[in-house]
Amino acid sequence: MKKFWLSALVAVLMFIGLSQASVTYAAASTSTIITTGSPYLKSAPYTQQGKTYGVVPKGTKLDVLEKTNQYYVKVKYKSQTGYISTKYIQYQDKEASPSNPNAKPENWEKVADRIIANAKKLQSKVKYQYGKYDEKNFIFDCSSFTAYLYKQEGINMKWGARAQFQGATEISKSQLRKGDLVFISTNKTAGYKDKVQKIGHVGIYIGDNKIIHNLSPEKDVTISDLNSTWYKNHYVTAARIIK
Repeated sequence: MKKFWLSALVAVLMFIGLSQASVTYAAASTSTIITTGSPYLKSAPYTQQGKTYGVVPKGTKLDVLEKTNQYYVKVKYKSQTGYISTKYIQYQDKEASPSNPNAKPENWEKVADRIIANAKKLQSKVKYQYGKYDEKNFIFDCSSFTAYLYKQEGINMKWGARAQFQGATEISKSQLRKGDLVFISTNKTAGYKDKVQKIGHVGIYIGDNKIIHNLSPEKDVTISDLNSTWYKNHYVTAARIIK
């Protein structure tokens, strides 16, 4: 009988020990961050179409509830749970940092698919106005529209089609894949000999030799076929942002 109770006691102690070890491991795996800017706390990652709860002040220490991807983390600030951009955070524990060489970057295609899906959702919402970048009312020109879409993935680009080309990696037309930028000349810029000067418009490649872009006040966000005669004649070059 004594042996039975002794065995039972050992089993209980082992269970308690394992439970404590598990709790200790879970606590150790929690990442702590401090905000280096004042990021928005949002209801969902990737897009600003979700609800914005407010701003997390610079210098705030937070526990990471979930590393959603390399661009957003899930946190709880005060009583509200949401997502903040990794652009404005610094990890307090080096092992948890995305700069860890063992960390795997998110697949480029997943990022591209989200950008394209978001662009399509905005087809009936965005209005075209040259020289405009109005996120609140969804009023953009071609390059502010692309800048806005990439920004939702934590990718910052300059405003201006030529500037976006110069800030990316040029690729050939045969190398095009989803999420790449396609640069087109307009009737006004087509006569220039210099490649950069020829660029007058930008769109996002969505596959099947098509682009989605904020085209004009008459068409707003639309999908165009690069095989059409006009786009064949006005195609300038392409560049890659998502590596």
